[in-house]
Amino acid sequence: MSTFKPGKRITSKKYFDTRTKMMCEHPWEWAMKEGKLNCGEGDALWRTGLAYITWKEEMMKEGILDCYRLVPAGPHFKKPFYQAMRHTGRWDEDDVTRDQVIMSLASLKVNDDIYSLNEIASKLPYRLSRKYKMTPDMWAWVKTFTFTRHKKLYTNLCCIFQIIEKFVAFNFNKIIAKLCGYKRDSIKNNDYTSRVHYDIKQTHNKFQLQLARAYYPGFAFHLACWQIYTLPHDYNPLMKRVLVKMMLNYCEKENYLCRLLLGDNTVTWEEVENYESREGFRWQAYLDGSWPNYNGEKPQEWKDKYLKWNQLDKDCLITIWKKNKKDGRNFKKYI
Repeated sequence: MSTFKPGKRITSKKYFDTRTKMMCEHPWEWAMKEGKLNCGEGDALWRTGLAYITWKEEMMKEGILDCYRLVPAGPHFKKPFYQAMRHTGRWDEDDVTRDQVIMSLASLKVNDDIYSLNEIASKLPYRLSRKYKMTPDMWAWVKTFTFTRHKKLYTNLCCIFQIIEKFVAFNFNKIIAKLCGYKRDSIKNNDYTSRVHYDIKQTHNKFQLQLARAYYPGFAFHLACWQIYTLPHDYNPLMKRVLVKMMLNYCEKENYLCRLLLGDNTVTWEEVENYESREGFRWQAYLDGSWPNYNGEKPQEWKDKYLKWNQLDKDCLITIWKKNKKDGRNFKKYI
């Protein structure tokens, strides 16, 4: 049963604003900022992309498309292009990140909005904002969404770039984990709290604190899984199989969503059903203590009140589990 309930007149941590067409979130008390919308606008496009995948509401699609402003060609620009923003109303165009763009484009792909996707992808510049650019693998991934004859080439390029990056990142992570005391697959989803992170961090010296900053983060791993999931389904080259195997070997057993996105259909319905919704989006964090993700900090009374509706993490997991079963997606049989 879906927990989605639109509108602002509900008691919920996350809410869908039907006026702005954005999936918003009430900020934590310490995160309130003067002069801001204070609705989680920094990650609104990313969150709305996840929500569109999860609940497939048409207004969410409209909100995502409204976050791409067409800049016409003129004296300053030779070609027209789309400028992304973090929230409708041109909020934070100057520093919109890869995270926001990747999740929004992935949502259009999952829901087969191929014409809207081609229109944006074919006019999306390499420099996404004044602060951020695409990475080479993201550039190739975006190209697979256009009506091009070279989808196979771009798929292979995306996978090759990712293999190189992940080979370096995962091996460095293993070294950093040993030095910083991070232990993978040592705790269950429903048992994890952000105190695991803070307790480890309190034992770190200055060198370990600096080293921890170089750790390849869980949110990047989560986004990479969505990129792989949305590559052309009917083309499974060697490079893609190698990449999927690398990702599955590194993926934590308790990260059910990422395992499903990588085609691991050994995730059972019992595991999906028994998962308890968390304060943050659990699937973009490791449970090894490297990042808090603010989980398990609130009492059960608060959770019963504010996590009753719009359980994005659990409903997204259910949606992808059902979709994989329906589509028969299973990358593991190819590797």
